[in-house]
Order: sequence, then C-alpha cells, then structure tokens
Amino acid sequence: MRTELESKEILRLSNEESNKLTRECLRTAIFKLMEQKSFDKITITDIAKRAGVSRTAFYRNYATKEALVEDLCQRMLEELTASVKSELFRTNRRQWYQNFFQVIQENSVFFRAYVKANLRFSNGTVTELIHPSSTMQEHYRNVAGEGAFISILTEWFLTGMTQTPEEMGEICEALFS
Repeated sequence: MRTELESKEILRLSNEESNKLTRECLRTAIFKLMEQKSFDKITITDIAKRAGVSRTAFYRNYATKEALVEDLCQRMLEELTASVKSELFRTNRRQWYQNFFQVIQENSVFFRAYVKANLRFSNGTVTELIHPSSTMQEHYRNVAGEGAFISILTEWFLTGMTQTPEEMGEICEALFS
C-alpha cells in the first residue's frame, strides 16, 4: 500500500506530465492555426479548441498567444544553439548551413506566419550564448555577423527560397568562413 507521501509524488509527476502534454498540444495547435490564418486573427479560444484543452489550461501554461509563440521560438533557438555547438559546425560549415536552410524550408509555413505577424526572436545573439564576448568589439562583431546571416536567410525566405539549401550552404560558407 502506498503512503500518502508516495501518492502525492505520483500525483505531482502526473500533473507535470499532463502540463507537458498540454503545452505540446498548444504548440502544435498554434502551428497548425498559423498555417490557416494570420496570427492576429487567431484567438486563445481557437488555440485551446484546436489543442483539445480548456482556456483555463491555456492560461495555466501561457499568459498570451505571443508567449506561446515565444516558447516555440525559444525551442528553435535552443536547437540552433545545440547545432552550433555540434561537431558538424566546427568540421563542415557548408553542411551545417545546408542543414539550417533545409530546416527553414521544411518549416516555411511557420516562419512565413511568424514573419507576417512581425514577431521577433528573443534578444541577444546565438553566438553570445555559445561564446560570450569579452570585449564590446567582439560583441558587436557577433551582432554584425548574425545580422548579416539573418538578412541572407530572410532575403532567401521572402524571395521564395529559389536557391536550394545546398546552394545556400555554399554561399554562406564562402561568405562566413
């Protein structure tokens, strides 16, 4: 027979698992809704209904729909940070850039909706997360490099991704290596 403490621990874990599942459903719902209509037309009710949860469950996890999208972006930023820390980034930049453009292409519906909604990724640079600069000059070099890369990525994306990820990998390797 379980003790009261063991029962509370099981309940706590169940709540954590339930909340994790709810957040995943909400992230999927906003992603699918952004494929169908503009971000400004999506309501909390739309998101909750699509996710199969209550509005209360939404607000238990996120304060706003922008916070939900920020969570999605934060997850992508974490994946990007991990990819920059990977061996591939150090040993085969062209392949890393190619993979990066491939991910953008595969998630183009989300990125299009994100850009159209005029949302922004969180402040700071990925480079600073990985290799914090020790001088102001290094910091601004990181900012400039990332700004250039983001400009290239945005231009490619907004002009219809006519170059292949392989071609973009070659271009970026030549520009940034």
